[in-house]
Amino acid sequence: MEKYTGRQIAIFTDVHGLLFPVISILQDIKRRGIKEIYSLGDNIGVGPNPSEVLELLEEYNVKSINGNSEDYVSIGIKPFEAYFNKAKTESQEWTNLQLNSKQIEQLKNNKHSYDLIVGGLKIGLCHFGNDVRIDFSNNSTWSYQRSINYNLPNPQQQFYYTNSEKQKLEIDEKSKIVIPENAGFISAKNEPIFGGRKVDYYDEIIQGHVHFKFLTEDDKVKIRTIRAAGMAYGADPIDYASYIIIKEKEIGYDVEEILVPFDRNKMLKSIDNSSMPDKDRINKFVGRR
Repeated sequence: MEKYTGRQIAIFTDVHGLLFPVISILQDIKRRGIKEIYSLGDNIGVGPNPSEVLELLEEYNVKSINGNSEDYVSIGIKPFEAYFNKAKTESQEWTNLQLNSKQIEQLKNNKHSYDLIVGGLKIGLCHFGNDVRIDFSNNSTWSYQRSINYNLPNPQQQFYYTNSEKQKLEIDEKSKIVIPENAGFISAKNEPIFGGRKVDYYDEIIQGHVHFKFLTEDDKVKIRTIRAAGMAYGADPIDYASYIIIKEKEIGYDVEEILVPFDRNKMLKSIDNSSMPDKDRINKFVGRR
């Protein structure tokens, strides 16, 4: 019979400044008595309540990983200019203005990954298995989704580029040139994702960034992509926020997705009443056309 140790770990991702889903998630976690809580990043950006979300995560002692949306603040948008159009730039400038100096400093100090040992197995927590500070074009969320959608063999092959010798050489070369465009490489040099280890060092990688859930594995590693906290896709119930609980066993662990009802109308009103300049993107994220 499988024996549980009692250790439980709560993980959510991609809040994107949506306050009401994360309120419900954190209240549910508290009700269950879970103290070990992680966010996989993109707590801010696009949505209407970035500062309030960060305040709430601090109140609940959530350990947060920086995603690309935090990196837009902590290292600037220059490394990501290919990603930005006028509307996205204006939205990011608005987000930056909502944050206080303490919050901005905290984002600069956040890690880009965490290591866990659970039931004797190694878990790597990150925003995405390819380091979004430097590797978001060739090895992107879109290339991962395409591999899955077209049923290509070994869709997670792209993640083995992370911390490969080729990538480390690229980081070394680019980080020597101190210009804003190379800020992501400098950051990756100073604080490498996974401590410089390759993805297949781990038994499982748990990530966000994609916004909806995937589970893929090969003979090297399992890649678990979890759903964005307050967003729904396909058959996901639209009025429910999502997070996962890892339940440790003496050997290994179980993973359970938890769906929590939240006040969707209040969330939509917070978008409508916000002074944010570009609401089209967040409205699409929350299934509102």
